[in-house]
Amino acid sequence: MNKKRKLANLYISILFVLFVIAFPVYYFVPKFFAGDVYPLKYTEWIVEYSNKYDVPPSLVAAVIMQESRFNPKAVSPAGARGLMQFMPGTAATMAKETGHWPKYDIFDAETSIEFGAAHLRDLLIKYDGDLDQALAGYNAGTGTVDRWVRANIFERVINSSSKSETVVYVRKVKQYEQAYRTIYAKELGMENSAPNDFKVDGKVMIEADLRATPPQESEKQVRGFVWSQIFSNVFVLPSF
Repeated sequence: MNKKRKLANLYISILFVLFVIAFPVYYFVPKFFAGDVYPLKYTEWIVEYSNKYDVPPSLVAAVIMQESRFNPKAVSPAGARGLMQFMPGTAATMAKETGHWPKYDIFDAETSIEFGAAHLRDLLIKYDGDLDQALAGYNAGTGTVDRWVRANIFERVINSSSKSETVVYVRKVKQYEQAYRTIYAKELGMENSAPNDFKVDGKVMIEADLRATPPQESEKQVRGFVWSQIFSNVFVLPSF
């Protein structure tokens, strides 16, 4: 009987030790890997031009992450270029709008960030602060979004389980925005900011879903995503 009791106590002790170790590992390990899962570069320019064009720095960082993963020399198969992946025609339009015309380098990180922040501002104005529509316009073009809106199918399309490029794009950028707002609030100057701090002509340019997630819930969601990335990288099967 004593032997069984000792064995049971040993199992309980082992489980207790594992729990004591597991909790801080679960809680703190993602913080060490967050910078790898969500890299952040060019912080000074992101903050500068986000403030200039009244868009959240976390949103600009999220779009860069999705478009190029902070690679200023990125070129897409379609010909989009730079950190924020501008096609030549859109880049020329933004160069004129921001005063860079006719000489500009879309592969220059600062230039791309200014063009991107200004373009996001324009899209948010066009779509009355609807973030989904603005991001879909950034990815697919405003013509596509306008057709979906006119046909009254935009919400159904963008909230579907479709794996189409634009649906996935909007979902990922919003996820990244939440992560950057949570992880890098201090670096991006957002510790004391609220979505209604980002206005153009006094009008709030960010819709409600950027305001809704409480900080603790946001941290929990980000931690879960970081863990999923860690496991997907650790347990990826080798290809031969």
